[in-house]
Amino acid sequence: MPMTSLHLNAARRVVVASLLALLVACGGRTKPPAGAPGPGSRGGAGAPARPTSAPPEFDANRLYNQMGFLSSGAPMPFVGAVSYFAAALPDSTNVNVGLSLINAAFSFTRDNDRFVAGYTVSLSIRQGGVTVRDIEAHETVRVGAFKETSRIDESVVFQQGLTLAPGQYALAVSVRDDGSGRTSRQEMQLAVPRIGIARSLSTPVPFLQVIPRRTRSAVPDVVTNPRATAVFGRDTVMSLYVEGYGEGDQFPVVVEVRSDAGRVLWRDAGSLPRRGDLFGGVVYVPVSKIGIGVGVIAMWAPQGTDTVRAPVFVGFGEELPVAKYEDMISYLRWFAPQYRLKTLRDTTVEARPAAWAAFVKATDSSPLTAVNEDLHSYFVRLLVASTRYKDEGAPGWMTDRGKVFLGLGEPDQVFDQGLSGMGDRGRTQVWDYRSLSIQLVFYDQTGFGRWRLTNASELEFQTQWQRRVSR
Repeated sequence: MPMTSLHLNAARRVVVASLLALLVACGGRTKPPAGAPGPGSRGGAGAPARPTSAPPEFDANRLYNQMGFLSSGAPMPFVGAVSYFAAALPDSTNVNVGLSLINAAFSFTRDNDRFVAGYTVSLSIRQGGVTVRDIEAHETVRVGAFKETSRIDESVVFQQGLTLAPGQYALAVSVRDDGSGRTSRQEMQLAVPRIGIARSLSTPVPFLQVIPRRTRSAVPDVVTNPRATAVFGRDTVMSLYVEGYGEGDQFPVVVEVRSDAGRVLWRDAGSLPRRGDLFGGVVYVPVSKIGIGVGVIAMWAPQGTDTVRAPVFVGFGEELPVAKYEDMISYLRWFAPQYRLKTLRDTTVEARPAAWAAFVKATDSSPLTAVNEDLHSYFVRLLVASTRYKDEGAPGWMTDRGKVFLGLGEPDQVFDQGLSGMGDRGRTQVWDYRSLSIQLVFYDQTGFGRWRLTNASELEFQTQWQRRVSR
């Protein structure tokens, strides 16, 4: 199976025509429900209270890995998904490895009126101690504007198809920026299924482009959406391509949405139309039924015993972080007053989308803009705080300096006072906020960079923060 590399332009929703052409793919529905994309695997008022358990790390890679994706962070971040389709022979399975990359990680150089970057993807598949396949692909990304080089959303999709015998494998993926040599690597275990016999289904695949194939001997013509992500408020349906294998004119399919805790949120039934020697089409799942955060879409044939699953994610908004719903509320502890967060926390799973929309509207100081700029600025600061103020035993955004940075923003000036060597407990640091006419004092509690607010400064911070979020 060939390799594909697709660069996505700023208006990357280029699949509208394809979706319209496939509206009838899932027979038995009078119209597709409203929703958006996801990959798959097989298988069955006061200050915020101190958390009673360890606060979440601001780490999307960890969440993606927990969901079953390939995911690696800096210096070359990527998210990947593996999907399976029936091959021409029953002792073989078509395997598709898709990777989502971002422009900001590449080293671009000017080439006349364009900007160019090169990258290399290496795939190694082992079974036991034997290397089954080694693949190395060199790719080029070209963009027409300098602004495009700094995009941090999904910008490039790379995918490689291959055929493997059913069984257990170890997959190692590395991505290298050719300009700088920066490399990230990740591994995962593959359980390649035997599909295409009896009443079975392929992996449900969230996609960017797809043309349903008509024969198992053909290469699946699908450009996957490796992050399996839809955005709340922007997307209405999550669309997944799936194939069925067996006899008959129609292939009935039950579709179910489950929360990450396994609770059933929505169920529907339809059928896949026959296309040559297989069944295939697009299943539409309403984003409103998935909710916000992590979900799972499960599918099965009523007469069969096999269930296929696709972990999916509904984002809280464009350029907002990937997080579980509960973790998102924790991240927001210095953005909004506690009573607003309690409303989010206490709502039912089904009511979360409406509760989130109301929260975004209530905390938007510039309602005439398309997005909540305050929320975006807050998460930019959270990302900075997570690395700049990392402390022993706590994520950077949960340290004293981190919470002040989140609650009040960047200080106008920082003064270091006292002894300057590590191990000296007499060190203090003063943050000056001129517009607020305050100075907050931190002291190094251990002498090794564990900075804490003095009692007086803690009270001053709480007062100023309460005024800010109560506006």
